[in-house]
Amino acid sequence: MYTGVPSVLFTDLDGTLTTAGRFDADTYSAMASLVGAGLPVVIVTGRPSGWADAMIRLWPVQAVIAENGAVTLSRCGDRIEHRYGHPEEHIPALRRKMLSAVEHVRRDHPGVRLSSDSRYREIDLAIDWNEEASLPVESADRIAWQLRAEGFEATRSSVHVNFGPVGVDKLTACRAHVNTEDLEPYLYIGDALNDAPMFAGFPHSVGVANVREVWDELSHKPRYLTDGAEGAGFCEVAAALLARLGD
Repeated sequence: MYTGVPSVLFTDLDGTLTTAGRFDADTYSAMASLVGAGLPVVIVTGRPSGWADAMIRLWPVQAVIAENGAVTLSRCGDRIEHRYGHPEEHIPALRRKMLSAVEHVRRDHPGVRLSSDSRYREIDLAIDWNEEASLPVESADRIAWQLRAEGFEATRSSVHVNFGPVGVDKLTACRAHVNTEDLEPYLYIGDALNDAPMFAGFPHSVGVANVREVWDELSHKPRYLTDGAEGAGFCEVAAALLARLGD
């Protein structure tokens, strides 16, 4: 297990903070305890900016990087700073192109639909394959490949195929948030296939135990693994960090 104390803890949301799709009281308490002990927490997720706006206002986190890096909401004193990973003036044209791509995917994959949270997105969109829908992973991978062929960044998470402009990703947004390419002082926790670039970019990374479900597909793997899965794995990391913060 990781034995240092990071300057900031970056963490994925779905399957890392959540357990069976819910954010349990124990996990929330662990996150709040870390913040109370002086360790800033940043959520890094494929979820929409509308969710991020609620999280940054209601949870004791320093920032929420949403839409796989396309939108970052940061707490700056009493203000919430809103930063885009894509030029704001180009977003309307981008969205029209993306909605056209969705129609192409629907034509080739009957029954496919946008995720229910896509209505709260500002830049990227998400195809539901494993949240309310139930598609085989092979279909999700084919959809991601098709979207890349149409000129988008596309990644498969545990629930969605997220897609958006090329060059926008979680790792770039994390570096922009701390204003450095050097992520040595920081720690990342994740669980999914789309966390592989984070496991590559962060010298210190932890996978909660359910990351084993995609282990053979990961191009880059976490340096450490927890015994517990999902929220229990996050709590395991939090307990170790809290012990060191208390020394």
